[in-house]
Amino acid sequence: MDGFARAREAYRATSHLEGDGNWSDFVERAFLAEIPRRETTHVGDQTPFSPRRPLK
Repeated sequence: MDGFARAREAYRATSHLEGDGNWSDFVERAFLAEIPRRETTHVGDQTPFSPRRPLK
């Protein structure tokens, strides 16, 4: 099962328990949970983010 399918199933099974108003609420909460992990993992990494995807 791919990541999207897993997320969709988790949302469907738990949205009423977690108080998600809609899919966007669930996705936002997932993003906000991932941000601190990445900040902690990559602290001190001064590589700037690309302002956009590279052109092909």
